[in-house]
Amino acid sequence: MLKKSIGIALLCIAGQSYSADIIVTTTEDIEKDDKECSLREAVEYVNRGLAKSGFMGCGGENSSSTIILKEKNTYVLNQHIAIKKSLTIRAVAESDGEFSTDEKALGLHNAHIQMKGTDNLFRINSTDTLVQLNLKELDLEGCGKISCAEQGGLIYNKGQLILEYNRLFNAAANLGGAIYNAGKFGQNLTSRAQIKNSLIENNKAQRGGILYSELPAFLIYQSVLKNNQTLDNSATNIYSAGQFADSSKDQGISGEILSSTILKNKGVLINVLDGMGLNNLTIVDNENTALRIHAPYGRAYVANSIILRNGTQDCQIITGDKSVSQNNLLTASCGVGDSVAPNQFWSGTRLFAESSDKSEGACQTLEENNNAILCPYSVPKGQFLGYMRPRILLNYILVNESPIVNRGTGLNLANPTVACEAADQRGINRLMDNLFCDRGAVEITIPISGSLVGQDLLKGEIAKFSIESYLGDSDLIPKEQCNAIVGHNPTGEPWQDGCLKVVQTKTASKGKTIIDIHGNVVYTPDSTWHGADIFELQVVTSSTRFNKSKPYLTITTQIVQEPKNEMEDKAVKTSGGSWGCGGLLILLGLIGLRRGLKD
Repeated sequence: MLKKSIGIALLCIAGQSYSADIIVTTTEDIEKDDKECSLREAVEYVNRGLAKSGFMGCGGENSSSTIILKEKNTYVLNQHIAIKKSLTIRAVAESDGEFSTDEKALGLHNAHIQMKGTDNLFRINSTDTLVQLNLKELDLEGCGKISCAEQGGLIYNKGQLILEYNRLFNAAANLGGAIYNAGKFGQNLTSRAQIKNSLIENNKAQRGGILYSELPAFLIYQSVLKNNQTLDNSATNIYSAGQFADSSKDQGISGEILSSTILKNKGVLINVLDGMGLNNLTIVDNENTALRIHAPYGRAYVANSIILRNGTQDCQIITGDKSVSQNNLLTASCGVGDSVAPNQFWSGTRLFAESSDKSEGACQTLEENNNAILCPYSVPKGQFLGYMRPRILLNYILVNESPIVNRGTGLNLANPTVACEAADQRGINRLMDNLFCDRGAVEITIPISGSLVGQDLLKGEIAKFSIESYLGDSDLIPKEQCNAIVGHNPTGEPWQDGCLKVVQTKTASKGKTIIDIHGNVVYTPDSTWHGADIFELQVVTSSTRFNKSKPYLTITTQIVQEPKNEMEDKAVKTSGGSWGCGGLLILLGLIGLRRGLKD
């Protein structure tokens, strides 16, 4: 870590997109009139109104209210910073003394703000006007002690708080382990917290280990909440302490938890009150009850979610509750739900395809486990947030035998239902036809083709690469099942995993291809030829097998072999590994295939 100065070169960014922003140039928590600008000084400069003359080394003429931190640097605080004016704090990549505007995987290059004292990091103090704090691409670390603050271990919010691509961890408080969200103030203003694409983990509180909100005024969206703890059993990890005065009237939904994965938390998870909506959640393997539901005015809903293996009962429904529960996969403690879109009770015994049925770890193959309906939680390479992938099992004759896939509700104008969210936790858009949406936080993607993969070799080398990323959310069919699905191998050889076919396209075969159940491919040239071998790898997956007329997924492959010392760059030059334009073409539900998979 840079202990004092990031470098004056970071100020020389004229012509860059961030030239009007306030650049923090030291990682220390200082207040001194010098040429360095600390995070505390930068915020105070905004609080004082962005004077043209700057403040203690921060800002100057035409400064914006955006504060820039350098990615992957740690900025320490000894006590909290008061936020009195609206501002943004975000991390930006730095290269050769200038900030970069290159695209990157959001959440993986965060700046780190750490509390060294015993306090929270930020306190938003609105008075007569609403102050908004935007935090983007930051790792916010608490004090790591038994308690960091009375209210909000990381953030006390009396205003508008917006978090995007943040990690909130290692904080503790009496109320609100990570965040305390105040209620009404001023001239009918209401505090609100929005948490998007973020990870909240390892926070603790007596009440509200994740979030303590005086009123149900928050949004948690496309996020992961794990390993948090609430000690008081009368409270919950996401805790709304009270309700709006007009909760019995035609009040809209003000507290929402959507398209998120929630696992391995301790203490009751969420108290569901009037004014709250929960949709497309995967809530599994929490130590205590998931939902404590009491919405006597019927202005709350729980829909399209997977709620399983949470304590001794998944739900606690308080007498007098009139909330709407539709189209969830859960157990009897949560009730049968709305007759228009009833819940489905899960009767299985194996939830996770992990060797010990744990909720985190490596996902077993269909050969190793053909009973579990979810892969355990894992974070894919190059991504910020993990998820639990639904599995399409081999014993399904029709895809809608899955309790998760294609389990949406149809259009019913007379008795409307809660539709699935437009996008899943990963930001993958769902089909317009709600009938084909999947329960839970993740929408299954079904590939139809992959772009060019392969490898460049020197003579005498063997190519090794993987097609796993081209399979979407599907598994390769085990070789033992291929005869039943596609018949005997026309070559007369035993099937390989994926019922692999190698189809030559532009060249005659020049080598041998072997694949395993994980999608790892080994190609061995049959001689020291010079040139290219271009062919298609055709495999059958757990999703494509339902398309009887076209069960194979095709991936174009190119192997180039050249003499030694004739290549300057042995790196793979083919365009494999991308999900963008030229990468894998994906049908998010694949209208044709999904419709073809109906009864």
